[in-house]
Formats: sequence, structure tokens, C-alpha cells
Amino acid sequence: MSCTLASRKMQNKLVLGLIGRIGSGKTAVADYLVKTHDAKYLRFSDVLKDILARIHNENTRENLQNLGAALRGVFGDGILAEVLRQDILDSENRVVVVDGIRYADELNMVKSLGGKIIYVKAQDKMRYERTVRRATRGEAKLTFEKFKKSEVKETEKFIDVLGEQADYVIENSGTLEDLRKKAEEIVKDAGLR
Repeated sequence: MSCTLASRKMQNKLVLGLIGRIGSGKTAVADYLVKTHDAKYLRFSDVLKDILARIHNENTRENLQNLGAALRGVFGDGILAEVLRQDILDSENRVVVVDGIRYADELNMVKSLGGKIIYVKAQDKMRYERTVRRATRGEAKLTFEKFKKSEVKETEKFIDVLGEQADYVIENSGTLEDLRKKAEEIVKDAGLR
């Protein structure tokens, strides 16, 4: 797609990229933006989930991590970023939320479209408790030790470094309402009125 056509598709569109460790509150921010601003919600992991479902493999955190690494190894580091870039350009929504940024190419893709990056942070113990409570990928019986070990996997190791490049940081140590207020302030500051 030409730069001119991409620029036209991005006019009046706000793209917000979310970075944060598991259980930090990224999905809560995204859910809020979907509900209050009719945002299109895109996740890098959705591409991986689609493939896992198609090949009849379980949607576990480990499978997602392994598949993501395999795709990058075969098709190049930017493969997921390119898939989501096209999804963003194709979206008719005024606000697009891109959840789960884990690599520089993903962050750079959002920035190349004029997007803003939000780094959502929370304390380790709080993130662990949230992860076990929601148990969306088989984490109901996850120990804190295994939780911490999963954070050093290839797919997780750049999150904090990329977070330092964020346009906004949300410290999510309060209530859900506090988180929503912080998200709304960012949306207004980023240019959506």
C-alpha cells in the first residue's frame, strides 16, 4: 500500500498501542476504550490464537509463545506487526487499540501510523493474582514461581525496555475506576475529543 493511501486511511484515526506484562491491566484499558469510544480491539495474540485453533492445538500461554517465536523465525521479526498494520488500516473505527506489544517492530509499526504507546504497569504479586483469578489460558493452578519463570521467556523479555519508550505510563495499583479515569485522560491528551 502506498504511503499516500495509508495516510488517507489514518486521517482522524487514533491508534493506541498497549505494552505491559501479563495481568497488568492492558485488557481492562482496551475493554474500556471499546465500550466508551467504539474502539476496534486488535491483539497480536489473536493472529496466533487463530493459527492454534486451525491446527487444533490448545490456546495456552506456552503454545502462544512458541508459535510466535516460530513465525518470527520463519517469516521474519516483523510478521505479526505487518498483519496488524493491515488490520489497522482496514478498520473503519475512529479509535484502534493494539494490545500486546512485545517487540520493537510492533512498537515501531504503531508509531509509524502516528499511534501512541501506553505502558500499563502493576506490582508482580497483584499481576499474579489477577492472572490466576481470570485463568484464561490455563493459569488457575499456576504457582507464583512458575509465573515468574514465564516472565523471562523470549516473548516477555523486552516489555519493560519497550515500556521506557511509551508516550504514557499507567501505574495500575488502584481500582478499576482509577484505571478507567487514567485511560480516559490519555485518550483526551492523545487527541480524541
